[in-house]
Amino acid sequence: MTRSTGYHRLDVDGTTFWFGTEDAKLRLDGIEAMLAEMGNLGTGWGGQALFSDGTGLRDAHVVYGWLDEWADRALTAVETILAAPRSRNERTQKLSRKGGSGVLTAPTLRLLRSSPRQYLAANDNGLMEIGTERYDPLRVVVRQRSSTLRTIANGRAVSLLSWITRLATEVVDSDPSTTVLTRCRLWANRASTLARRPLAHSFSATTLTSYGSYPRQSEELLEAPYRATYAAAADIARLFGWSANIRPMSRYSYVAKSDSIYQAYTATRLAKSLGLQQTDPVLGSRPLAFTGPLFDLYYDTTCPADVLKSWRSSSTRPDDSRPDLLLYERSSGRVAVIDAKYRQAKDGGASEDSRKEVTSYLGLYGLASVSILFPGDTEPVAVSGHDRTIYEIPVRPAGDSLDVALPLILDSMEVPPY
Repeated sequence: MTRSTGYHRLDVDGTTFWFGTEDAKLRLDGIEAMLAEMGNLGTGWGGQALFSDGTGLRDAHVVYGWLDEWADRALTAVETILAAPRSRNERTQKLSRKGGSGVLTAPTLRLLRSSPRQYLAANDNGLMEIGTERYDPLRVVVRQRSSTLRTIANGRAVSLLSWITRLATEVVDSDPSTTVLTRCRLWANRASTLARRPLAHSFSATTLTSYGSYPRQSEELLEAPYRATYAAAADIARLFGWSANIRPMSRYSYVAKSDSIYQAYTATRLAKSLGLQQTDPVLGSRPLAFTGPLFDLYYDTTCPADVLKSWRSSSTRPDDSRPDLLLYERSSGRVAVIDAKYRQAKDGGASEDSRKEVTSYLGLYGLASVSILFPGDTEPVAVSGHDRTIYEIPVRPAGDSLDVALPLILDSMEVPPY
């Protein structure tokens, strides 16, 4: 459990235990500090982070990442559904003065027995014989077929509107960039407009959580708009709706989110130190994440072949390796391969697992050096031998040594041989 930080479930002899592990690296304060330092730089990961003290972190970066992926699709689907919603036929019962083939015998007899003076009229030629007297029923119970729009699928779709409004408002309240602010306000306004339509208004008192226990409906399997709203609702429930007091998730560990946050943080820190500008509001949407007068910085992507390729690229089994960060000097073609590892050894340095993983890059790309960025508080270290070097560079909020160690990365840049 040393790396799986968050909530865990343990079942022993029919008893369920929930427990949490503590993040020994940067903890919640460090995660929040990294997100705060990234500021208006949009990110593309999703989900909330859970911590062992019971707190949950749903940062504006996380929320905007979800909205960027889902909001437009979900709102378009809801708009289509509200324009032509699917109804459901249902059978009900009602009282009638007339009989016929639709009369329900058993319910009618129960009605007449419950209040014979009210529902029976004496008639010598009546339909019913009770003792020596005959009667006609004044009311009978008949089957009635009707159509309703209050279906689970429609309710699930409409409930997305309040969620999108709520999430967009959270991002707006975080004082984001102008682009992000404009997009969130447009999403919120569009959701509010749709919520004022008659069908949507009739579902306004029901929340998405109320529909979470209902299985997928037939229209949510067969029709594209309903498929889209079901997928968005399921994703909201998966990413934002979990807690330790409801059903367990197969893997809901905060470490998966902290790795992504740390990787994005180191990318933005390196770009800031080099004076590079982000190419897209959502970090990771483009392979070339940052660019500047001298350098390009690729983020979590398979690099273009004219920038960096491995010896396997021309083999019968090409690789698809993707370094966390690749710094590219356009004028010379030199590169530096950099990996961000949210791990730390007991001595405060980089972990041995991190060194083993980045060592593969040295052989794969034919390079003499590679760098590890990790959340330590030690001085930069060069691990060298046989003309190969691994630079271990601590990077963390408040007092990291990236600016001091940046010359190490720049001096190690080389033209890849393949």
